[in-house]
Amino acid sequence: MSTLVVGVGSILCGDDAIGVRVVDELEKSYLPEDIIIHSADISGLDLLKLFPDHEKIIVVDAADMGLTPGEVKVFDFTEIKKAKFDDSYSTHGMALLETLTLAQSLALASNVTIVGVQPKNTGFNLDMSEEVKKQIPNIVSIVRDLISERKSNG
Repeated sequence: MSTLVVGVGSILCGDDAIGVRVVDELEKSYLPEDIIIHSADISGLDLLKLFPDHEKIIVVDAADMGLTPGEVKVFDFTEIKKAKFDDSYSTHGMALLETLTLAQSLALASNVTIVGVQPKNTGFNLDMSEEVKKQIPNIVSIVRDLISERKSNG
């Protein structure tokens, strides 16, 4: 089984692009064959379909955690708050939190690690803030460490 690294976000929404930009950087360098890289500007259910095929999933995404813009936090699925699905009227627009909550209820999220990055601006903008953009090399290093950790534990 492989490890899936998913960069979540939209390049049209400023700092929301951080996951996609990290994946772009990872694709430029050597990774073992069993590491699958995926850019996910897709609905939550489409992302959920990828989970059963991988031993471990690493998700990189902008996350409003009330931290300083650009601050990075790594946590596993058990540490995030559960979605209440109050605002979800369509599975087509399911956000990452709802997707991960659903994954847990379907027993698909047992080995998910999230690399959250506090955004500064997620409005319509093709440019990321400097605070978030300068974290890309650090986040790439964190993801590589998580991959190595999986290799040494597996």
